[in-house]
Amino acid sequence: MKRQRKELVYRSKDRTDWEKAKELLAGAGVESFPFVAEEPPVPGCGAKIDPRKFMNPNPVPTTLYTIEVAREDADRARAVLAGQVLPVRSYGYGI
Repeated sequence: MKRQRKELVYRSKDRTDWEKAKELLAGAGVESFPFVAEEPPVPGCGAKIDPRKFMNPNPVPTTLYTIEVAREDADRARAVLAGQVLPVRSYGYGI
C-alpha cells in the first residue's frame, strides 16, 4: 500500500521549467509522476467556446504541467525543487 497516495509538488504553465523539474527529481532519485492537462474554461452559456482563445491573436496559455510524487517523498522532492524551478502557483484548484 506504500506509494499509492500522491501529493502535488509542482504546477506551472511553463513547459521548459517542467522539463527541468522532472530532470532534477530524476537526478535526485525521487520517483515522479508528471502529467499535462488542459485548464478547463469557466462554465456558463457557450462553455464550449473558451473566451481566452476565441478571436484572440495572442491566446493565454491554458496547459498546466504538473508533477506528483509519493506522499513519503514529498518533502524531499520539495527540497530538491526549492529555488531551482518556478514556485508552485495555484490556478484555481486549491493547492
